[in-house]
Amino acid sequence: MAENGHPLTLRRLTPRLLAVLSAGCLAALMAGPASAATAQSVINASLNDVSCPSAANCMAVGWFLGQIPGTSGFQNFTLAERWNGRTWQVLPSPSPRHPGGGELLSSVSCTSGTSCMAVGQIQVEVPPGVTRFHPLAESWNGTAWKVVPTPKLAQAGAVLTGVSCSSASDCMAVGNEGRPLNPTQVTLAERWNGTAWQVVRTPPPPAPGGTALSAVSCTSPSACMATGFSGFNDGTGTQVTLAEQWNGTTWQRRTTPTPGSSGGLAGVACTSPAACLAVGGHATPAANSVTLAERWNGTGWKVQPSPNPRGAAVAGFGGISCPGTAACMAVGSSTDSTGESAFNLAEAWHGASWSLVTTPNPGSTTNELRGVSCTGASSCMAVGDFAGIGNELTLAESWNGSRWSVVTTPRP
Repeated sequence: MAENGHPLTLRRLTPRLLAVLSAGCLAALMAGPASAATAQSVINASLNDVSCPSAANCMAVGWFLGQIPGTSGFQNFTLAERWNGRTWQVLPSPSPRHPGGGELLSSVSCTSGTSCMAVGQIQVEVPPGVTRFHPLAESWNGTAWKVVPTPKLAQAGAVLTGVSCSSASDCMAVGNEGRPLNPTQVTLAERWNGTAWQVVRTPPPPAPGGTALSAVSCTSPSACMATGFSGFNDGTGTQVTLAEQWNGTTWQRRTTPTPGSSGGLAGVACTSPAACLAVGGHATPAANSVTLAERWNGTGWKVQPSPNPRGAAVAGFGGISCPGTAACMAVGSSTDSTGESAFNLAEAWHGASWSLVTTPNPGSTTNELRGVSCTGASSCMAVGDFAGIGNELTLAESWNGSRWSVVTTPRP
């Protein structure tokens, strides 16, 4: 599904996705990029995720909707931007031409300024009118982005929505395999060994219906935690939170609580195998959606109270970063009671509780933070998008320990 040419991915469990969650059809937002039928003459763009090896070196990835050179067709193209401590700069990234389809990057992980891995999806129409999704991976060597081949999969389609690298030669990517919105859709994990990607088997769905992983965090090659949701399209209209843990050899499912009538985890950050925080959203009996935070202590997951903005009808997190066990920042967005306006959302974890942090909203109607990366308690960069006059623009905001400030990003 797309809104105004905007591809929505599972990883960003923010209000537009949560509004569907509360209606009992969370998976409906996994359809991917906009097609040529919704092409616009004005370019739209968004940043989905960011990774900062240092405060003066960040890489953000996403997509933009633009005209295919030399044609009258439009498609979504991959987008990568780099922060050097002073300004953001657009970097060329591979994006094959797919009229009626396109590409987007959903997640990025950098171990240094010269080593990043980004993952996402390719949408193609073969034959015309039949949409297929395929995983996309691209690597950064400090000079250029290049496509890295991913394994051919047995099912008709797949997407990668999260990636985490513990070193330049070891990354784990997660997502889902199978036809979108299909009850047989299953979780997908692929591992990078510095030379090639290899599919790693994940546990079968815990309940009837489709299942998917949205994000992953690795503290070493033998310690990763992935989160998502399961149970959509099971006939009940209910989704439950999902977590799976990697021990270097196998993935094992870990029981997670799901408050309310439905829920999902969109982001996860681990500081050790025994310390992770995951965030997302869950539906309430009143049919609205609220923030969700859960903590892993090495043996089990437990829900943590997290505040919601005053007057918000819908609120949820899309990403989280933890530079320390007592220092985390989660971002997302909320909507007002009318549902016509969306506002950025940020909350800080201090080791004992979550607290709301004021964020600027440059958009007149829509603002949404999708990903965040922190190098310390007083240094974070968050990215997303906001609605300008008739189009959608990339957004970046920096945290200095006391306040968030908008940082100008270039148009693709």
